[in-house]
Amino acid sequence: MRFVMLSVPLVLAVGCPQPEDSSSTSGETGQDTASGGGQEDNWRASGAGAAYFADGVEDNSLFTLNLTRALPPREGEHYYGFVSSPTSGLVPVGEITVVGEDVNFTADIGENAVAEGFNHFEAWQSDGDGSTPDGDPVWSGDVDSTVFSVLQRLLIANPDTPSGEGSLRALETQLEFLRDEATAAATGGLDITELNLVGEKIGNGLEDPTVDANNDGDDDVYDNNYAVEADDVKGDGGYVELILADYNDAAAAVDPRDPIRSYIEQAIDGVQLCDYQTSHFAVASARGAGSTSNDSIAVSNLESVAEDMQKYLDGFDADGNGTEEDDEIGVEDSIILTSQMASMTVDVAK
Repeated sequence: MRFVMLSVPLVLAVGCPQPEDSSSTSGETGQDTASGGGQEDNWRASGAGAAYFADGVEDNSLFTLNLTRALPPREGEHYYGFVSSPTSGLVPVGEITVVGEDVNFTADIGENAVAEGFNHFEAWQSDGDGSTPDGDPVWSGDVDSTVFSVLQRLLIANPDTPSGEGSLRALETQLEFLRDEATAAATGGLDITELNLVGEKIGNGLEDPTVDANNDGDDDVYDNNYAVEADDVKGDGGYVELILADYNDAAAAVDPRDPIRSYIEQAIDGVQLCDYQTSHFAVASARGAGSTSNDSIAVSNLESVAEDMQKYLDGFDADGNGTEEDDEIGVEDSIILTSQMASMTVDVAK
């Protein structure tokens, strides 16, 4: 899966408390360096931004923290981060360094954080090894509980998908499966009857209602078939409809001004691109492969379907203007953006 960092909003400017009077006995004022400057300890917590989990070694295993206006720790001490779920203890993510006044930190925890319910972050300053939280609290943040619930339906588990997989992940799985089926058929030396059958089944895996493209008396489908795109007029369901319903729930749970909404809106673009392109192009190619009596045409159509599935996963320049724009992103970018919906707004710890 390609990883594309599209944007990192949610960086909120917050006021920092003023340092206490640090006048020395000679009447001079100690410099407030936040790392032991002057005659007294002038360190105080500072910085704000966001944290979330993106795909790493496992799905949703890469913890990402981005802050601005952060000051370095005391001399001889370090910042250490921890994440947790309602049922877990604090899991160390390592030492967090500040470059200038910015933090751009990643750490892979090696497991699916969203599936395991990780929804809290905190950081501490200490002279220890970072294995346990001690010293002074620095930053903390939590995921909105309603948004986190929707995120799990999209990326982890959804009872309405045939496999129980999250609806957005299930769409990704379906596109990959149909791509591989089309490629195998186009390169497998199949006869026209076999090519017709594959074309029909792929077409019915893309769009509902099903059709009997090869006129054999059956609307042939793959096992556990659930269409990518459905006939909205008839009220039929499909992956796209499930996904958009979940995005609507997430949007309704947050304030219209909440930056999380920008992730939702961008993620929807990738799903809608897949929806539109599927119904207008890929379905026609697949069902054309199912109805033709010419094996070379059937193979060409199946090759086109395989290319289309990859485009819908990766995104592409759909309007041909030479630039892949925000509304031309793919489903895999939608997954990245959906992970960022679970952004924890990180601020100075109270």
